[in-house]
Amino acid sequence: PSEPQVEEVFSPSPSPVIEPTATRIVFYPFAYALFTNELASYCWYCLTPDKKKRHCTGCGFALFCDKECQTLGWKDHKAECKGFRTAKSVPDIETRLLGRIVVRFKAIKSGKAKEDEYFYKDRGSKREIMQIWSHEPEMIKDPVALQKFEEIWTQLITFYDKKFLIDRESAWKLHCRDFINRHAICDKGYNREIGKGLYLDLCQYDHSCRPNSIYTCDGFVATLRSLAPGVDIRNISKTSYAYIDLLNPIQQRRKLLRDTWYFNCECERCSDPADHMLTAVLCPNCPDDQRLVLCIFGSHPYKDPKSLKITCPKCTQTLSNDYVAYAIEQMRSVDKIFETEEMGKLKTRKEQLDHLNDLFDRYSSVLAPTNVFLGKVIQGLIERVTSNEDLLRLHLASEPCVRLCFPKMHPAVAFHLRNIGIFLSNLEQFEDAIPYFQDADQMLSFIFEHDHQLVVENRELINIAKTKTEQKNTSSLKVSQDANGDILTEAVVKLAVTPPTVNTPDVPINGDTKALVDFTDDKFDDMPPLVTE
Repeated sequence: PSEPQVEEVFSPSPSPVIEPTATRIVFYPFAYALFTNELASYCWYCLTPDKKKRHCTGCGFALFCDKECQTLGWKDHKAECKGFRTAKSVPDIETRLLGRIVVRFKAIKSGKAKEDEYFYKDRGSKREIMQIWSHEPEMIKDPVALQKFEEIWTQLITFYDKKFLIDRESAWKLHCRDFINRHAICDKGYNREIGKGLYLDLCQYDHSCRPNSIYTCDGFVATLRSLAPGVDIRNISKTSYAYIDLLNPIQQRRKLLRDTWYFNCECERCSDPADHMLTAVLCPNCPDDQRLVLCIFGSHPYKDPKSLKITCPKCTQTLSNDYVAYAIEQMRSVDKIFETEEMGKLKTRKEQLDHLNDLFDRYSSVLAPTNVFLGKVIQGLIERVTSNEDLLRLHLASEPCVRLCFPKMHPAVAFHLRNIGIFLSNLEQFEDAIPYFQDADQMLSFIFEHDHQLVVENRELINIAKTKTEQKNTSSLKVSQDANGDILTEAVVKLAVTPPTVNTPDVPINGDTKALVDFTDDKFDDMPPLVTE
């Protein structure tokens, strides 16, 4: 028997008019796509978490909330719909995003965009795609970038019908603009990235490792938000956000920016000697409980500019070359541990925990609490421990590093403080938890609207902690998964632009998701109905 088809009358909701302000500006994407592992979790148009599982009957694969989402998303899905019917595997996000850019670009250039009354609904930009930066001269000299495009182009011409494509040279020009300018799209709770999007107006803002704004996502809609009082984000020349993960020392940040965006960062933070605290060490000669933090990189009053010898101003002892070399080797080894398969060789959680705890004990005796490499070891432990005692201890240990890496009002700091409050509450230390929740509230309520879920949930935690404190009730605070979310630190929450070097592995299409309805080529322009699983 045939599957029941959903017949609905489509009446699009009017788009709200949101005027730019000094602290909030809304941006819409030229094109966007979900990561492969998220395709079965979200509506392919509005990016709302999917619960009804209403499939497009043309490909049996795409998901939409209802007829409205399917109709508005058809301009993006039409070419994919035909491709999925015959594909043996799902193209990665790089291919699908460029494919959507190509299809939209071709519709605009051919004039067909004018025939679709919904083509520009919630997708408008002041700039055209060929007006944005491309760094094409740099990319054509970059073997890695060229190889990446060849892989994407091969998938593109294999997956899409040729009638939807453009010539290779034009696709290369679009790829360069996509590669340089696309942004990460996060879920509304900012627990994880779910896709990527190309925002033609948002990408005109410059990068800074000490940004005064941040963009957040609600579905495919991006909102640029001020991170400090007095910042007018309408002034493009004086507004910046971060293109990369800020939990990195200057050497790694600059490498990321050079490799992907082809510039050497000279922002305020990169020029600040205090940033070298992220690679600082403890003086080995001071008393154990009074060890001074010393920067081994950069220029400092206690570092001889010629010999580079470091003399502790507290104990007046000079650090040996062996000690400095040992500290540098420790920092290098951290990246090797997490960037290679070393952790994967340890099969059980206990083996991984024992290994990381041993590293933490050894490294914390040499590296300063602000050292970002020590912070990465702590992050590895946070992802594997389960007790509130351990989670609290580790979050407190990494707090100096988090505060040093991010602007004062950054949500990463708020998430970190909120988590400390949660662990304290779970340990029935409600009174101690309140200041952490209140500090987090000050940050979250500045960045987000008063009814945003992060603000609402954090204030609920404040009220519970206050009530428990007043009642002197020692029962453990039970935080629901919805209110708590995943254990968050900025090392796993990406609110900045993601360097476009991460590829999602191909996922085979299961047999039961093959097309439910066959369409002939002359009928394929018609949008297929939806079906509920």
